[in-house]
Amino acid sequence: MSIGIGDNLTQSFEFSKEKLGGNIGTWLILSILNLIPIVDWIVYGTYVKILRGEEPDLNNMGKSFVDGLLALIIGLIYMIIPILLIIVLSIGTFSIDSMTATPGPETFHSMMLAGAGLALNIGLVILCLIVAFLFALIAKPAVVNFARNGFGAAFKFGEIFSMISKAGWLKYILSLLVFWIIFGVIIFVCVIIPVLGWILLIFILPFLYFWGAKYLANLFE
Repeated sequence: MSIGIGDNLTQSFEFSKEKLGGNIGTWLILSILNLIPIVDWIVYGTYVKILRGEEPDLNNMGKSFVDGLLALIIGLIYMIIPILLIIVLSIGTFSIDSMTATPGPETFHSMMLAGAGLALNIGLVILCLIVAFLFALIAKPAVVNFARNGFGAAFKFGEIFSMISKAGWLKYILSLLVFWIIFGVIIFVCVIIPVLGWILLIFILPFLYFWGAKYLANLFE
């Protein structure tokens, strides 16, 4: 049985604190690299090292660069269907708005049409969110499987579903939701603080990446 959610949060946090807090130079370099498009793939590659169980250092940055790129490609592939769905539904939403918009003064009929259009639009948004969430659930262990067993392993669905089953579906979903909430709150607090919060966020992100990577690695240990 995999580690409990609370223990996992604590242990993965301590891991991140040890690896970065004990090596400020690496922390600063990762913070700077994370600001540079394309070069920031090296940071994602370091994230992959943690999933693989390796030391998250800056050695062999060329391999980290490739690993980061492959991890992003895997995530993009898994999100293709949600992205296409969002595009199609966005076009549909525009069509619905056009159909329900009636010229002239508002009548009961026009108000009913507008209300129905709004309800349908909200339903479509919820559908997009649900589909995106379901694909994200599969994408996480897929990246873990890639880190440990190579690129092709990211699409071995039998192994991926087995990983989730061993962790426990309910526990896995709750684990992700808990961490996403924590991650989101930290980022939100930084973003709403002008200048200082944004600067702080630059240095917090590598810590969150390490924390999240170890949290995920522990979940599928």
